Amino acid sequence: MKKFWKTKRYKQYNRRHAARQWVRALEFKNYRRRRNLIRPSLSKVRRQFRHRAISSGRREVTVEAPEVLSLVRNPEETTRFIEALRGHEKHWQPVWVELKGVKEIDYNGILVLLSVMVRFNSKKIPFNGDKPDDPVALAVINESKFFQYVYWDFNQQDRYTLEDKSSISTHAFKTVDSLLGAKLIDNASQTIWGEPRRCPDVQRVLIELMHNTNNHASIEKLGDRHWWVSVKHIEVENRVAFSFVDYGVGIFYNLRHKERHWLTSALSELVEKFTLGNDVEIFERILSGEIHRTASNKPYRGKGLPGIYEAFERNSFSNLTIVTNDVYFSTTPGESKMLDTHFRGTFVYWELSMDNWSLEKKAIS
Repeated sequence: MKKFWKTKRYKQYNRRHAARQWVRALEFKNYRRRRNLIRPSLSKVRRQFRHRAISSGRREVTVEAPEVLSLVRNPEETTRFIEALRGHEKHWQPVWVELKGVKEIDYNGILVLLSVMVRFNSKKIPFNGDKPDDPVALAVINESKFFQYVYWDFNQQDRYTLEDKSSISTHAFKTVDSLLGAKLIDNASQTIWGEPRRCPDVQRVLIELMHNTNNHASIEKLGDRHWWVSVKHIEVENRVAFSFVDYGVGIFYNLRHKERHWLTSALSELVEKFTLGNDVEIFERILSGEIHRTASNKPYRGKGLPGIYEAFERNSFSNLTIVTNDVYFSTTPGESKMLDTHFRGTFVYWELSMDNWSLEKKAIS
């Protein structure tokens, strides 16, 4: 009896199999040659991250940061960058955050980036990135401890307190915390005036923003979204910068989409466009108190934004900037504008200095 491997049938199969294997080997050799032409431009960390993403069955995407990473100074490109990251987070897609091209960055840009990457971390979505090549931008981001905080083990239900002996303090929570507001103002006044002082309007602004996040950031559920507040102490200038952000639905979406029927909301928006102008003009009227409107249509509600603007006009703080939906509002004349991109949430920035109003603390006898 002939052995199987000597039969004509097996020899035919073996030739076909060998030919297929040879073709596959040539294809893999060509693929490896093309891959090696690309690989020298990638760092070892980047190659490892890409390999882990592919091994997990998900494709890694690159999101490039703008040269000026700041919602105050470069709202268009920064908003586009942040919303791209949020889109990938929504779809559970691994991202490589490319910061090497950043030439200017400030603490409000660091805050919005950190608050987004914490969501990646809490949902266990793989992410990594590089550092700015520019030495000044790198120094700013290192001072903020961003690279230290971003890899902490976060949970979506956590309260975050990210602070140390450096000049920046960042907090995140889901409910109103008046004690935190008082602490932040005490520390700020110590930097500015050399002693703890009372800044009632700043305290009210913080509480109002926390309250709005808790009640209005999510359409579906109260208290479902974190607010983030970051305080940067600039001691050499006796100045403190406050940045507040929540990633809710935004002011205009909240006003227009808590109506009972989508058609009512759409018609209201259409009427607004023709009678009140664009969203910037509508927003300015809301701040001035000319338009008094809320989702509930109750007369005792909706005083938050006008109250914040009134505090600015009383010189309680300076350089007020607000970004929400498609609106960029600045108290600097001529700076307010419509955005081409859409920011899903509300960002508020202001500064406190020696030129602003404050009250001395009375000693407790």
